[in-house]
Amino acid sequence: MSQPAYMSTQWFALLVAQVSPPGVVHARIARQLGISAGALSQVLNATGLYGTGQANTSRIASRVIHTYGRYPCPYLTDEAGGQEQVITAEQCRTYAHRPAPGSPREMKHWQACNACLHKAACAPLLAAKEI
Repeated sequence: MSQPAYMSTQWFALLVAQVSPPGVVHARIARQLGISAGALSQVLNATGLYGTGQANTSRIASRVIHTYGRYPCPYLTDEAGGQEQVITAEQCRTYAHRPAPGSPREMKHWQACNACLHKAACAPLLAAKEI
């Protein structure tokens, strides 16, 4: 039997890279993604409804990309004179969802984040219980 198509996608490779290092606890990765450890296991092993193609992986794919992915930051790119500056999803989330800062430079960055298309994509994830 061939593997599901999602296993050859970029988001899946990103997920595998997160769970592959020795000592990584899959339950911790599942918590970071806001999914159950069972769902993570099924996706990684192509078992259950994910393995048969009956379950949609789009929600998990979105969570992987927005948790472990990287974004070009328009504000930091402008600050660097147009040289693209790429930040992690966690860095994007930290800048975009913080309270308004006091310094004028940081305020400009914060305002840029509030107008940025990436802000919604890097929104803090809900815990699995809240979904």
